[in-house]
Amino acid sequence: MKRLLCMILIAIMATSLCSGCVASLSGKQVCLDFLSRISEGDYAGAYELLDDSIKLYSDEENLESRGRISQNQFVAKYSNIFDALEIQSVVYENITIDQGEIFTIANFTGTYSSACAGDITGEYRMVALKNNGKWCIEWAPNLIFPEMEWGDTVRVATISAERGEIIADGHVLATKEGKISVYAMPDRIADTEMENFLIKTSALLGMTRQDIEKAMDKAYDGVAVLKQYYQDDFSEYLETQLLEITGIGVDYGNYGSMRSYPEGDMLAHTIGYVGIVNAPDPEQLDAALAKLNEGRTAEDGLYTSDSYVGRNGLEARYERELRGKDGYSIYICTSGGTNRRTLYTKEQQDGKDLQLTINYELQKRLDFVLDSVLFGNTTAGAVIVLNPTTGAIDAMSSWPGYDLNSFARGISSADYNALLSMSNTPLYNRLTQGLYPPGSVLKAFTAVAALQTGALDQDYVFTGLIEDDYWLPTEFGDWMGSRIKRTEVKYGRMSPLNMRSAIVHSDNIYFANASLLLGWDNYETYMESIGFGDTMPFDLNVATSQLYNEGTELSLMLLAESGYGQGELLTTPLQMAVMFSAFANGGNIMQPYIVESLCETKGITYDTVSTTQPKLWKSGVIDQTSLDIVVPYLQDVVDKNLNGTGRSLKVNSVQVAAKTGTAEIGNDKSREISWFAGFRCGVEAEDARLVLVMLEIPTEDEYTSLKFDVAREMLKMSAP
Repeated sequence: MKRLLCMILIAIMATSLCSGCVASLSGKQVCLDFLSRISEGDYAGAYELLDDSIKLYSDEENLESRGRISQNQFVAKYSNIFDALEIQSVVYENITIDQGEIFTIANFTGTYSSACAGDITGEYRMVALKNNGKWCIEWAPNLIFPEMEWGDTVRVATISAERGEIIADGHVLATKEGKISVYAMPDRIADTEMENFLIKTSALLGMTRQDIEKAMDKAYDGVAVLKQYYQDDFSEYLETQLLEITGIGVDYGNYGSMRSYPEGDMLAHTIGYVGIVNAPDPEQLDAALAKLNEGRTAEDGLYTSDSYVGRNGLEARYERELRGKDGYSIYICTSGGTNRRTLYTKEQQDGKDLQLTINYELQKRLDFVLDSVLFGNTTAGAVIVLNPTTGAIDAMSSWPGYDLNSFARGISSADYNALLSMSNTPLYNRLTQGLYPPGSVLKAFTAVAALQTGALDQDYVFTGLIEDDYWLPTEFGDWMGSRIKRTEVKYGRMSPLNMRSAIVHSDNIYFANASLLLGWDNYETYMESIGFGDTMPFDLNVATSQLYNEGTELSLMLLAESGYGQGELLTTPLQMAVMFSAFANGGNIMQPYIVESLCETKGITYDTVSTTQPKLWKSGVIDQTSLDIVVPYLQDVVDKNLNGTGRSLKVNSVQVAAKTGTAEIGNDKSREISWFAGFRCGVEAEDARLVLVMLEIPTEDEYTSLKFDVAREMLKMSAP
């Protein structure tokens, strides 16, 4: 590092200096020589000019408080301070020297040019002393900074960036919560009162005397934190009792904080939670940390094995944006640990907030309805409410959920294992990771595929032989599969068996026949056009849907079953909702999103950094002719005057078009997957809403209406 010496008009001595002070130098020359060596970075040479009474000859001793320092300590002090401040040049000017017989006093202005802090200027006074005929510098730390005293150090303190919040409709869903700290002030406790203090404090805090004494031995700046509480675990009564003890104080938030989720389990699977960086072995931990630290510097704040990071959900997906970058403060620290002077502060860059598309009141209503209609370990489900014209998620829930705060605070092994042991798997995100056969909801798409390829038209009537509600498709050659069973209709069927009646009554035979008329090529091409087989883009990872298993033989039986939503078809509830939105959006499918914008606070302003723009995912998957045919049929499904599969919906405030469905859960005949997908018709864009309900329920009749109870609350115009 280059050092400059300005305004010091001295001749550089050609003679080398021996150890200790040099008798031939005057007091003025010693002062100028000292400044020259400091400015050139020759700290060891400058040390040689110090008076012997200041020098130490053992690095093991640390007697700064008594005004003594070793050469290594002296060199390290200057080097560490100048390096921390990134000093590029040292300038001493306005030098005036009063030469005396015993004392020489130099007054001057010193300016350190810092790459980070700019120019740091101070007024200095240096004294040279003539001792045994030799002039030496009476050095003290105030020659580094005027305010410094013996025992002072320069420290760098990290200013941690605040993690960004997650917000919906002005309601904070993830934030920082200060811990409540009970602390002792040992200096305020008289020796005669210590025994009484320990008895009362240990009883109230549930701590042993030894633990309290150990904590008090570690008091810093007169304060020793004894115990910390979460805000909902600290009672007013306990606070009152504690504050009656002399030497006890209570602090709210200054001695520790944690990630907090004020709404508990709301959007648990979507928001996720934070936790310590985790990996099964040191090698994988190193890899995880390296990935987290990509693009970060030590000044930004590097992730370590003790760092808290997003472990899943939006907390993990937007870790980089939420984390922010740390700042730091360089300051003169007294021997007592207090700040004597701040030399430089690099402000932290707090993490950005995530503003969600979620309608808070609607989400609250959804959670309440799910908690009301689903119960026990035999039910589970997922619900998505979105705007089909934009793809924005209005509300979503995977039920059952879990309290995010239990994970943020460090869940016990017993509680975690209890969650894992529940048969309805509350930790499982059914919205984006659950893959399910779509059942009869898919029949609406089979109808469109048949119409758009010309395999049949809206007037086509199925005339095949149906015996006892079963059909054997002999018209398509040698049939290697079983007979196809119609869907049960309790209140009578429409006649004839055309597309309208087949959609209203969800007739399996009609759509098995339609897919067979399509053939595998046409069927597969169309289903891929609406998204099957694609990984759907979203703010969170979404499991990839499929038409059939890898390596499966594409038989006619599989094609027939696929036509009515069974076979080997699998999709997530979120993707099924997004695909069905094509019926509500002129045949186009929008890309779903839940993060509306990233925002940050700058001073007193709150700025939007970026905004998510609606984006098309699949274009023109349903033509207008098909929409004009199929959407009215979907309206008939929920017409309370008809006996369609959705007649129990009974939403009177707005016209709804919908499709219901049922699918098997593996080979379990006691439980089923119950689907509902529907949307508001003929409303303004701001009122557009599509609701998809997927429930895992027992097959008993008492459970069949549950999907309608949920969908009704989400679709009616009076809903929040």
